[in-house]
Amino acid sequence: MAQHNHNHEHEHDHCHECEHGGACNIEIGCCDGCSHSHGHSHDEEEHNSLLTIIMMSLSAVTLVLGFLPIFNETFKLCFFIASALFSGYELIPSSLDGIRHFKMDENLLVLIAVVAAFVIGEGAEGAAVSLFFRIGENIEDYAVERSKKAIQKLYEIRTDKAVRINRDGTSEEIDSDAVKINDELLVSPFEKIPVDCVVLSGTGTCDASAITGESLPIEVTQGMQLLSGTINGSEVLKIKATAEFKNSAASKIIEAVENSAEKKGNTDKFITKFARIYTPTVVVLAILLAIIPSLVYGSPEVYVHRALVFLVASCPCAMVLSVPLGFFAAIGGLSKIGVIVKGGKYIELLSKVDSVLFDKTGTLTNGEFEIEKIDCANGYSENDVLKLAAYADKYSTHPLAGAVRAAYGDIDENKISNFKEISGNGTEISLQGKKIICGSKKYMEKNNVSVNGISGAQVYVAEDDVFAGAVTLVGKLRETSKDTVSELKAMGIKNVVMLTGDNEDAAKKTADKCGITDFKSGLLPQQKTELLEKLKADGAKTAFVGDGINDTPTLVAADVGIAMGGGTAAAIEVGDVVLMNGNPQNIVALIKRARKSMAVIKGNVWFAIIIKVIVLVLGAFGFAPIWAAVFADVGVSIICVLNSTRLLKMHKA
Repeated sequence: MAQHNHNHEHEHDHCHECEHGGACNIEIGCCDGCSHSHGHSHDEEEHNSLLTIIMMSLSAVTLVLGFLPIFNETFKLCFFIASALFSGYELIPSSLDGIRHFKMDENLLVLIAVVAAFVIGEGAEGAAVSLFFRIGENIEDYAVERSKKAIQKLYEIRTDKAVRINRDGTSEEIDSDAVKINDELLVSPFEKIPVDCVVLSGTGTCDASAITGESLPIEVTQGMQLLSGTINGSEVLKIKATAEFKNSAASKIIEAVENSAEKKGNTDKFITKFARIYTPTVVVLAILLAIIPSLVYGSPEVYVHRALVFLVASCPCAMVLSVPLGFFAAIGGLSKIGVIVKGGKYIELLSKVDSVLFDKTGTLTNGEFEIEKIDCANGYSENDVLKLAAYADKYSTHPLAGAVRAAYGDIDENKISNFKEISGNGTEISLQGKKIICGSKKYMEKNNVSVNGISGAQVYVAEDDVFAGAVTLVGKLRETSKDTVSELKAMGIKNVVMLTGDNEDAAKKTADKCGITDFKSGLLPQQKTELLEKLKADGAKTAFVGDGINDTPTLVAADVGIAMGGGTAAAIEVGDVVLMNGNPQNIVALIKRARKSMAVIKGNVWFAIIIKVIVLVLGAFGFAPIWAAVFADVGVSIICVLNSTRLLKMHKA
């Protein structure tokens, strides 16, 4: 139908135009010219709904009265006129507005058809066209509103208030957008976390389902990172802000969905351009159909009637409304499982992806490490090696050091002195008067310590320049990584590749666990990008999955960059898609849903084209009644819109 440009000014506590950078407008465009504004208050919407029901009822009643044989032709005509006016009470002003702005929209086309029907003595058809057009519009509006409400629920994940702890120990309620990094806040039970933060004190559980899509509660511990929009459990939490309100997860999700309409796919762009050319073209054809045969064969009322059928059936709104609604519904449905897609164009691109490339650390693995084996030398036991490494790394912030400490257990800090850390090499301490060095193989060689031919480990340790042994660690594989790779291959993804900066041994171990046969190790960031560009040059449609700052060039270079939600802010910023829960298996869901979405969207377009062409041809030769034209317009639009709304129903892979 004519353009449905639904602008919703959300009037709830979670969005303030002046405070949060603009009103929350979500739009779905249709044909040019018709603008149905829905920026009403709740009372206004109820009033309009009631008015619509009354007018539609009156239109239906008077239409039925016009068919009763107890009335003469004059009364019947009056009833038909009344029916057309009741159902078309918005049609006339909308059409006049279109004329004023030199826009040829469906309202004007239908008005012309209704008036012309009465002129040629087909009052019943004119009234019926007006009524069924209005019924169709209301059904379409209902379907569109249903889609929009699903998206609008996203705004509920934010809270616009926070409780800040002042330096004097007092607390005060402030606006969430006034929170600064490192501010300390209190979150009461069952309240939302206002900004991304780290837990200072408090325990219990939190519900992060609105952000990550995961339904299971998460256990809260001191030092844990929490995302804004997470709902606190039954205990008071003391937190420290790690991001401002506008840069926190909840705001970023909303911003991404709001901006998604700006990034249209090729299908969406084509349909928009198509409608601008198509609509005036069919109007000209309808006029020619009414005039030329009338001049040649006479019987103008016959050819005017055919032109009316042609005119009503030709409106392209089934395509122009259902395509953007299809993308919109797909994006909204994916947001329910914690997958944020930053534009309809990426749904289209994802449906064509045949190559998925993964970073390793933080993507296929969860960023944590575990000990695979301990090599011993010079009479030291495994426990001796682990103890020396754990004590040497007691104060190191390196992830490997944390894994070693966790494996050993309690450490007596009183035994440690003279701690030194040489960045990129290792650590050195005095342990009860003995010199302990711990670090890379190269660091051992620098200190003239022979490692007895042991290689492939990450942590080497020596006591008083005597090599004690080495610890080999591996990244903990995410629980779903192996299944993800298997399912991608089963879907027909021809290239599943792992690109990593780790050494070949570590890379091979992870690749083998995941079932990846194609991997490259020891890569610098630019080398990852070069390998991806080579695949693209060979015609591959690529998606790259990463989480770190070093992944950002490759995320940008890929046809679709997929950022892990637990990764760096830089990766999330440049990613075209964000997996908020960091679950790689959602990539499977993402590609499946993209393919399904494009199938639905293209199916809508072809269904609308086929039905319209059939009715247009039959109408031009006088074989299609006005009712067929109404179905080709209103009926097809309703079917396509309802078909698109199915995409809101998203579930995990």
